[in-house]
Amino acid sequence: IARDITLQKEHEERITRLNRVYAVLSGINTTIVRTQDRQELFDDTCRIAVELGKFRFAWIGLLDANGLNVTPVARAGVDDGYLDNIQLTTRDDAPDRCEMVTRALREKTAVVCNDIAADPQMVRWREEALRRGYRSVVVLPLQLEDKVTGLLLLYASEAGFFDTEEMRLLTEIAGDISFALDHLEKEGRLDY
Repeated sequence: IARDITLQKEHEERITRLNRVYAVLSGINTTIVRTQDRQELFDDTCRIAVELGKFRFAWIGLLDANGLNVTPVARAGVDDGYLDNIQLTTRDDAPDRCEMVTRALREKTAVVCNDIAADPQMVRWREEALRRGYRSVVVLPLQLEDKVTGLLLLYASEAGFFDTEEMRLLTEIAGDISFALDHLEKEGRLDY
């Protein structure tokens, strides 16, 4: 009986978590439909991820023209200077660069760290991340015409948050944001 109760609680927690991610997907898609401004899209995406998805921290960064440096353009949640401590670059000569960001940019795929406390790729930022309550993180590339132009990073307060089902939904969110960016850019060209 105890095992059944434990399994039932685990299933309930999983459903709650998936519902949070679905709420984020729905909220961002609503923003995509109504917004005509790229910055508003970014700000609302981060806000929705924190408010509805209960992520500890969310931020979006854009690549520079050379595709080497990432500049944060929107954020929500608990930051407390965290982004100031990371070199957001893909340059090989930068000793403190974030490997997860570099991998997401180069491979054009989501990169997950489900246990910041134990993952070697987070060793440089572990103490600062844990102090802010980050336990897991995902880096999602935002693409424009098959070229990565930015990143969406989501930090969860639970270790092991990002499993296959969550990743499927989060990848869909990144795809929807990428689609919206493409639409806004084309609309801007037409207006010009």
